[in-house]
Order: sequence, then C-alpha cells, then structure tokens
Amino acid sequence: MTLRSHANMNTLLVILRLVHIACGVYWAGTIFFFTTFLQPSVKDLGPDGGKVMIRLFERGYLTALPVIAVAAVVSGWWMLWIVSSGFESAYMGSRNGIALSTGGLLGTVALLAGLFVMRPAALRIWAIAKEMPKADESRRGALMAEMGPLQARTAMAAKTIFSLLAAVVILMAVARSLA
Repeated sequence: MTLRSHANMNTLLVILRLVHIACGVYWAGTIFFFTTFLQPSVKDLGPDGGKVMIRLFERGYLTALPVIAVAAVVSGWWMLWIVSSGFESAYMGSRNGIALSTGGLLGTVALLAGLFVMRPAALRIWAIAKEMPKADESRRGALMAEMGPLQARTAMAAKTIFSLLAAVVILMAVARSLA
C-alpha cells in the first residue's frame, strides 16, 4: 500500500467513523427518547396524542430515522470490512472482531425491525390519525379498534430496538478495550 493510498484509507475511515458515530448516537438517542418519554406521554394524552404524532410524522420522523439508521449500519459494516481486511477470519475471531461483528449483527437486526415492523405500523397509525377527525362515529370506532394493535406493535418494536441498540452501544464502547 502506497503512502497516498494509506492516507486515503485513513481519511475514509475517519469519515466513516464520523458518520457511524453521529448517526448511531442520533438513532439510539431517538429510540431511547421515543420509548422512554414520547410514546408513554402520547399514550397518556389519549386522542390528543394523535395530534402530536401527526406533527412528528409530518416533520419527517418516519423518513429521517430509517435513513440515519441505514447510514449507521452501512458505515459500521464498511469500517469493519476495512479494518478486518475483508472480514479476514483471524481478525473476526479476535475478541475485538467478535464484539464489533456481534454489535453489527444486533444493529442490523434493529434496523430490520425498524424497517419491517415498526415503520409500517407507524405509517398506518399516521394514516388512521389523519382520517380520525373526518370519520363518522361508526368509522371512528373501527379506526380505534385497528389502532390498538398497531400501537402495541410499535411499542413492542420500539422496546426491542431500544434493547438491541443498548447492547450495540455497550459492545461498540468496549470493543477497542478487548483488542
């Protein structure tokens, strides 16, 4: 590897690390806030909580968070590929490699849970919340009946994602110490 290509690789690693850390902190922090504070508060508000969620969704929450999560996961796997020389078995079998790859796997599972469980349920909740004010009494009852299981699904998905991301954060924090 030439000096120039080594410098380019270091620059790439710095950029990837910045993207990974910034996006990972934002993703984990947002899920922590959503699970711990926002979702219970919205639930306590009853029907008025729907107004809060509509505004949150209109501001792009359901678009921004998946993009940020994908950036965190992709940049993490890309960095691991670089530092492990293409997922070389000696590195991947080291304590550091095991910690980073386990964290990457858990982060990927969290991403998939967000994309394929939480996000679709939240999009349907958003559609119901927007329809609710215009609905007649019988339609409103049907919408409320549909919303209950969707809210339970998003709550369970959020708690699962939060737990996975907490494990990821711990693994990423200690991985360098394990080398």
